[in-house]
Amino acid sequence: MSKNKSQPYIFVTQQKLIDFCRYDIGWFDLVGGDADDAYPSNGFDVQCEVDYPMQLDDLRTALTHFADDNVSLDDFIFDWWYPVVVYFFHNLCLDDLFGPDPDAMTAIEVPSIPMNEDDVLITILAVIANSDLDKKLYKPLPLSRYLDLDSMISMIDLFLEDKDLPLTERRYTVPQKTAFINHWDNNILLNDAPADIKELFRMFTDDLCEKEIFEALKAKAYGCYGGNAVFKCDFALSAQLLDILWRKFSFGYAANTLGYIHYYGRLDGKPDYEKAFFYFSVASNFNIVEAKYKIADMFMKGQYVRPNPPLAFQTYIKLYDETKFYFENGDCGCDFADCALRLGRALGELPNQRLRRYAVMLEADYAISKRIEKAYEYGDKKVQASIREELAKARADLLLDKEYFHPFDRWRDVFTEYATDPVESFVSNHSESVYDLKLKRLSNGRVKFTITREPAISGNDVHMSFSTQPWSEFCGMVSKLEFTIIENDEHSTLGSILGSDMKETKFDRLVIENPDGGKDSVVGRSLGYKCFKFYSHGLLVCFAFIDKIFYNKPKDEFPGI
Repeated sequence: MSKNKSQPYIFVTQQKLIDFCRYDIGWFDLVGGDADDAYPSNGFDVQCEVDYPMQLDDLRTALTHFADDNVSLDDFIFDWWYPVVVYFFHNLCLDDLFGPDPDAMTAIEVPSIPMNEDDVLITILAVIANSDLDKKLYKPLPLSRYLDLDSMISMIDLFLEDKDLPLTERRYTVPQKTAFINHWDNNILLNDAPADIKELFRMFTDDLCEKEIFEALKAKAYGCYGGNAVFKCDFALSAQLLDILWRKFSFGYAANTLGYIHYYGRLDGKPDYEKAFFYFSVASNFNIVEAKYKIADMFMKGQYVRPNPPLAFQTYIKLYDETKFYFENGDCGCDFADCALRLGRALGELPNQRLRRYAVMLEADYAISKRIEKAYEYGDKKVQASIREELAKARADLLLDKEYFHPFDRWRDVFTEYATDPVESFVSNHSESVYDLKLKRLSNGRVKFTITREPAISGNDVHMSFSTQPWSEFCGMVSKLEFTIIENDEHSTLGSILGSDMKETKFDRLVIENPDGGKDSVVGRSLGYKCFKFYSHGLLVCFAFIDKIFYNKPKDEFPGI
């Protein structure tokens, strides 16, 4: 590579590169001068005599200098780390470990357990790269406040001494054990792991549980809660560990799990509703949805507390609305399916809620199927079975109810239950969006409305809505809604301030007004129907008087469908 005359030129001999790698000398020594001289605005043209692959012993020597000399964070960054990444990344052959781009150091998958010297190098350098040290600059504190230098040195020493031993006989540092547990604490991974990895997981977890390390307590507590690939089911041991987790570490989910243990009598076969209520109350204070709906269940059934169905019902509605928002915004792992199941059951106890109950159960079934597909958790199959049992009951009740003589007739009177919900929720749930409205007059005297949400930023994906149409047994994610009205019905009139031949416009707000015996302000006529008013920037651009509406069954646009 030729010299770049626009930059100061530095030639680095092989010995100086080795000395720098080991931090026997620093960047300031190579450049000559003070810190101001070390970082000119246009940088340096650095040429090395030869490349030198960093060795594990070199990194150990550098870490020892940082620790023994009490090197400050700023000196570490500017005198060693920054030049390693910017000027010597390729000359030290770090591209052989991380690839050609130094930024990849923060994204590389670190080996869960080091098999060779390169694995140890990758692990320590990746930990440094992911420590966001540049965000902590200009503080007169030693590097040891931000990096566990002693553990890094110990990791190297233990590996070099034990590298010829089997994995299960080697010694490891606490940070290594903790990182290993975090990596393998997934039952799908653990099921397929080799025997020595499973044994290491058991050894590390047992060892760190004795030291009351959070990650180990959590891994073993939930491993024993039903059993996994390493730990047998032991609800009593699980409860002991969970008690430490919530009391010592304020881990609310541990209290929630303890609530389940006592609610279902998993210690001695007998439910203890008093303890269950206590632990669910603790977890509820951590804003855990499961705990909240379990407390509502107990108020609904009168378990330990005096029955209070209205309180339970209001809780179900609140949790349903909250979790539906999360689900609609892409959180398939949220508790929406569970909350919808409970609301659907509660609606079954109320009069004139048959169609809404069926709609909610359709939503619960859709949500649990997506959770199983995208974010499966233990017990989801059982939840799905309960939902489908309730869904079948809701459908059967709907068909038997004389009030809904044609519950699956897709022409809906706008005054019947749920009739305008699909279009209202489609627009109101994304109230800051802009919509394209297309009108098409059909040959049979009807008008087809097509409402399409536009992307918030041109070229981006469109935000989808969670839409339910119980009469067509549809539930899914959509960005477009189509419905048809009868234009020349005596109670249906289509109008626009843009002219009667308008075929397309844009709007950002929809108002659906109910008749009250008065007169509509647009045309001054009496109402016997609902008026759909479409606005753009506060101006009315289209309106329609509608007494019956037919929704075209949409296509589910869920990603991957």
